Amino acid sequence: MTPPLAGATPTATRPDAAPATPTTLWAVTFAVTLPTGFALCLYWLTAAPGLTWAHFGADGGDLIAAAQVNGVPHPSGYPLYTLLLQGWLALGRALSGPAADPAWWGNRLSALCMAASAGLTALTLRRLLPSGPVHLIWAALGGLLWAAAPLPWSQAVITEVYALHALLAAALGWLALRPQTPAWLLGALMGAQLAHHLTSMLLWPAALYLWFTAAPRPRRLRQTVILGGALLTVALLGYARLPWVAQYGPPPVAWGYPRDLAGLWWVISGAAYQDYLFALTPAAYAARVISLVRFVADQLTLGGLVLLVVGLAQWAATQPQRRTAALLWMLPGAAYAAGYATVDSQVYLLPGLWWAALTAIAGLAAATAWLTRRTARPWLTGALPALTGIVLLTLVALRLPAISLRDDQEARVYLAESAAALEPGSLILSSADAATFALWYGQWGSGALAAQTPDLVMVNYALYQFGWYRNLMHDLYPNVPGMGEPLATLLAANAAQRPIFVTEPLPGLPPAELTPVGPLWRWIPVGP
Repeated sequence: MTPPLAGATPTATRPDAAPATPTTLWAVTFAVTLPTGFALCLYWLTAAPGLTWAHFGADGGDLIAAAQVNGVPHPSGYPLYTLLLQGWLALGRALSGPAADPAWWGNRLSALCMAASAGLTALTLRRLLPSGPVHLIWAALGGLLWAAAPLPWSQAVITEVYALHALLAAALGWLALRPQTPAWLLGALMGAQLAHHLTSMLLWPAALYLWFTAAPRPRRLRQTVILGGALLTVALLGYARLPWVAQYGPPPVAWGYPRDLAGLWWVISGAAYQDYLFALTPAAYAARVISLVRFVADQLTLGGLVLLVVGLAQWAATQPQRRTAALLWMLPGAAYAAGYATVDSQVYLLPGLWWAALTAIAGLAAATAWLTRRTARPWLTGALPALTGIVLLTLVALRLPAISLRDDQEARVYLAESAAALEPGSLILSSADAATFALWYGQWGSGALAAQTPDLVMVNYALYQFGWYRNLMHDLYPNVPGMGEPLATLLAANAAQRPIFVTEPLPGLPPAELTPVGPLWRWIPVGP
């Protein structure tokens, strides 16, 4: 049994192990409902009204388009998220009719997932904190601390995969801490994580360490086999979706065009992005580590960062396995985020930030107990949680203008202006993610662009270098001359047949041949 925190009774380490009473159930329900309800209201009201590029959310257009056409979004394919999004969008159409904006519903799915993670934060803290008169209040405040942090909040108001990623991570931490969690359930959750986001594997050493030390497990080998079997079964079922959907249509959004093992591996392994991983020089890596420490301080505030250290020190003195699990949970993701050379790599800190919030609240609760005993002022037991709540609400108010997307229109305006510039039957070349995915959303996500400008031919310049993409384009547009051939051949074959637009100046197209039309450029070749 885990040794208790200093000053706690031996039974206080497992407050949920005590017999349930109506009062206890009501208290637990309140502790979970408060952060969940607060987070849901906050996220719902500050979510983007539709398609958005904010908070690194350009991928939302790709994700929604893939869900709408039963396709495959960008690597690693995110089969679990895509299935969930498909069901959620179908619910939106059933409730709002065909005119429902898929992006509006996609943004609210993120709000639901992240709000649920706030409730799981409170449940997890109920197990981590020593029992006492206000331990459930501290648990609720932990959920609020997590919900109000800028990173989870920013990912809760856009259509992205990271809200579900955070929810699954929180569920993993909660289940791993419960001695009665069966091996098949933990394995199934880990398989669901793998079918959603591959970086979830970075959390597994900590989760397995927690689960195996939470209670005696005499049949450890048997438990491991059951866990591994459930994990592989769920993960394989998830990724089986990718080659299955690629056989039909073909879907216009089908990264890797995974009809064979080579295409399947391309999308699952993220081959196109592997050059970003640990490509930094030692000096650049050290600078990113410093930058990420500052980023975490911005999430938790400087005081929260100090309390994180206090929490780790408290566990090191009284419950070393908790300290070890916390480091195992936080450090691998931090190393990955520091070594992944992209502008949005901080999103990979989400699971680690979740445990950091748990640890900071544990540190604050321990510091409050110590201060109460040292000063012999029992009123501090209630006053400091109340003060913490006031601080958190103040932080929400201060962060609101920077994070809220309630009035965000940039991507929607771009799509509307692009639709006005295009002509029926146009061929449009795109390159950057923001423009590409906005157009994909208009064409296959909401369908508004397809309705306003019929018979568009969409080609992504950056992806055209890959053989699988040229094959997909050839199968998708079999009647377009030169499709699947080198890009110069494609352009030459269509220059006299259809208007050709680009979303930005591209190599090989002389600037003198590009005429601005709204946010786009029209290519009009000069000479023979």
